[in-house]
Amino acid sequence: MAIIDNNLSLRNRNKMLVGVWEDEDKLIEATSELVHAGVKIHDVYTPYPVHGLDRIINARRSWLSIVAFLCGMTGFALAFWMIYYMYVQDWPVDVGNKPVRFTPSWVPVLFEATVLCTAFGMGFFFFLRNRMIWGIQPELLDDRQTDDRMIITVETGDHVDENQVLKIMKAHGAVELRERIAGVQTAL
Repeated sequence: MAIIDNNLSLRNRNKMLVGVWEDEDKLIEATSELVHAGVKIHDVYTPYPVHGLDRIINARRSWLSIVAFLCGMTGFALAFWMIYYMYVQDWPVDVGNKPVRFTPSWVPVLFEATVLCTAFGMGFFFFLRNRMIWGIQPELLDDRQTDDRMIITVETGDHVDENQVLKIMKAHGAVELRERIAGVQTAL
């Protein structure tokens, strides 16, 4: 799996049904009902985390925790190599008859380098993963999805009964229903 998941991209999708909600409880009810009806939900967009929603739509766990660990280990290794080189190889100084090899005084530097590389690495990979890098156009279904609206998208196909999906969405409080065909949205 790549860092940027193109399966979540809205580009190159033929036809999608889009439902818009104002209330997160109604959104969770609609999502549960759609999943129990056997409908595969493409994605759910919310302006804030809705607890339990990832389990309902069976979302995969993010790889960012593994990336954070690798960034931290990189910072630790770089700091260890730097300290070892400067303190043991390049300029070994006998201060107070202390050993030249690893000493407890290395611990704060190793810790801070680990935290620094983890923070910068996570920031970089977070922006990369979420397609928030300069030059990439945002894929918003609705400008309000980052403010106060929650959106469910269902990709249609041969196995999806569109009338059933729209009926479930409307029954569970969708304030707007739309159809998106090749990037163009129309209200239903």
